Amino acid sequence: MENEQNTKKNLMDISVKLFAEKGYDSVGVQEICGGAKITKPTLYYYFGSKSGLLQSIIESFGGELLDKIREAATYTHDFQNSLTKVLKATISFAQTNGKYFDLHCSLTNAPDGSEAAAIFSSLKNGLETEIQTLFKNSCNEFGNMRGKERLYALLYQNNIYSVAQAVIRGKIGAGDETVHQIVHSFMYGIAN
Repeated sequence: MENEQNTKKNLMDISVKLFAEKGYDSVGVQEICGGAKITKPTLYYYFGSKSGLLQSIIESFGGELLDKIREAATYTHDFQNSLTKVLKATISFAQTNGKYFDLHCSLTNAPDGSEAAAIFSSLKNGLETEIQTLFKNSCNEFGNMRGKERLYALLYQNNIYSVAQAVIRGKIGAGDETVHQIVHSFMYGIAN
């Protein structure tokens, strides 16, 4: 059983790396199998197909990100604190799961109608819903946001993804001062 878990994990790790570096559509099953040093029937046994493999990756890694965002986005009538917690949770996840996070950001922008977009859609919708709910719940304190919650939520989500990618590439730090400046800048835009 432990060997099966190791094989599945190895397949997922190799696939995350390949999908992140080359794109889901550009990676074939044979390349995955070669990288993982297994046969095609082994991949099919565990995942059924390449799309089944991507689905498992998204459920595993993406499910963890969704849980972290959901917990961080719980609104406590302190919008700045909630935004800060969401940003920190995203950065922390990206630092621990860099290759998956690159893949995640790529899948977020996958072309409509593509196989990758269809597989990713449930997670994408779940994450968008969590962020949008936070913004909707914040309208009582930020009335000028009313009617624009979806737009601001989308802008913030794209912002936190960009920031997390910049952090894992070493372009910016992830310290409290940097996080505060990013959140403050975003909130300043909403307040005006």
